Amino acid sequence: MSDQFSRYKSILDPADTFFAANFLLGYFGSAEDAPDLMRKQKVEDLKRKNLWETKQSFENIFKTEEVIDPTNPNFGINVYAAGPAVDGRKQKPPHERLSELTTTHTVSGGWGTYNFVVTLTRKHTTAKFIKDEVPSDEFILGFVQFDSGVLNNRAIKTYLDIPNLNPDFVNEHLVCGKGIVPTQNFGNLLRGGKLIALIAISNELRDFYNHNFKKPRRLAVFYTTSLYGSSKQSSQYDQLDRYLKYIGDTSGKFPLRIKEPQRTQLINWMTERGMDRSEFVFSGSNKADRSHDAITKFVRHCLKKHSYKDENIKDLLKRYELEMESWRHGRTERKRTYVSLWGFDRWEDNIINPEYESKDEYDLAAMFAYWKTKVFKKKDWGIRQSGVLKDKINLQYELISDDLKDPTFNQVR
Repeated sequence: MSDQFSRYKSILDPADTFFAANFLLGYFGSAEDAPDLMRKQKVEDLKRKNLWETKQSFENIFKTEEVIDPTNPNFGINVYAAGPAVDGRKQKPPHERLSELTTTHTVSGGWGTYNFVVTLTRKHTTAKFIKDEVPSDEFILGFVQFDSGVLNNRAIKTYLDIPNLNPDFVNEHLVCGKGIVPTQNFGNLLRGGKLIALIAISNELRDFYNHNFKKPRRLAVFYTTSLYGSSKQSSQYDQLDRYLKYIGDTSGKFPLRIKEPQRTQLINWMTERGMDRSEFVFSGSNKADRSHDAITKFVRHCLKKHSYKDENIKDLLKRYELEMESWRHGRTERKRTYVSLWGFDRWEDNIINPEYESKDEYDLAAMFAYWKTKVFKKKDWGIRQSGVLKDKINLQYELISDDLKDPTFNQVR
C-alpha cells in the first residue's frame, strides 16, 4: 500500500521531529479542557495585540456610560455597517479593538468577514441601519461579525441534508454569525446578547451582506454556534426559538486549533528547516482550520516515519496520538448550533423564489421592538426575578482584559 502522505517533499529529522511534537504537546497538554485552553488563547491573543494592559495600550474614544430609566426606556439603536475585518492591519479601527476587549472569543478576520456595531442613541426610539463609521458620541451595546466560511458542522449538514457542503454553495447561500457579542454590563443586566442576536438575523443585515460584495448572494441560511457547549448549561440564544432554531450540536470531533503566535512560530521554524511553507499556509475560507490540520498531520507523519527505527520516537508517537485523540473526544466542546431562515418555511425558498422576498417581522425595527417589549414590559428571560428594573440602570464597559486577571471569572460571553 502506498504511503498516503507521500506527497511531502521532505520531512523533519528525528531531533526536529521531537521538538515539533513536543511543541504541540506542550501547547495542548497545558490545558485541562476546552474552556481552559480558550482562556489561555484569549490572554495570549490580547498580549500579542498589546491589549492586555489596557491602561497603557487602549484609549476608548466612544461614549463611556449611559443610563437607562426602566420606567421610560425612550432610547433607540443604530446599527453601523462598519467595514470588513482584516487580519494583519497595523492599526485596527477603535470599534474592533473594543470588540476584542469585550468578547472571550479570539477574534480573527478573513475573506467575507464583515463587522457591524450596535449603539444606543437618543436621537430616535426605533432602530436604524447606517453604513458609516461608528461615531464617538454614542455608547456601544454590542458587535456582530458575519463570515462566509463554514466549519465541518455535523448539525448543519444534517439539517440541510447535504453530506458534503460545496464551498461555492456555502459562500453564496450560508452566512455565519461568527461573533454576536454584547458589551458588558449591558449583556448581563438587560439580556443584551439576545438583542444582538436578533439584530444579526434582521432583514437589513441580510440584505446588506447579500449585495455588499462583487458577486451578489442569495442567502438561504443564517447559522451560529454557542461559544461554549458541553461545558456550559445555557446559551444567550436560548428562548429565542421564534427566530433562532436549535438544530443540534457539533460533533466535537475537531479539536481547538493552534493559534497565533504559536502557529506562525512553528511554521517559521519548520520552514527554516527546509519544509515547504505552502503545506501549512492557506488562503480563503477556513484557512486557520486547514493550517492546523496540515501541521498536526505532518508532525504525525514525521513521527511515524522515524518510529520504526527509534523507540523514543515510537513512545512519543503514542503520547501524541493519545493527546490528539483526547481533544477529538471529551476535551473538545460540542457546541450548540442555531439557524434562522428569516421567517421562511424552508431554506430552499430563499433560493428558488424568483423574486427576492423578506418578512416584515424580521425588520430591524420589529426586532428591536420585540426585545424592548420582552425586557421592559413583560420582564421575561429572568428579568423579573433579577430585580434589575427596580432602579435606573447604569451601563458601562467591563473589559475582558480586566476580568481575565481574576482566576475565578466565568468567561461566558
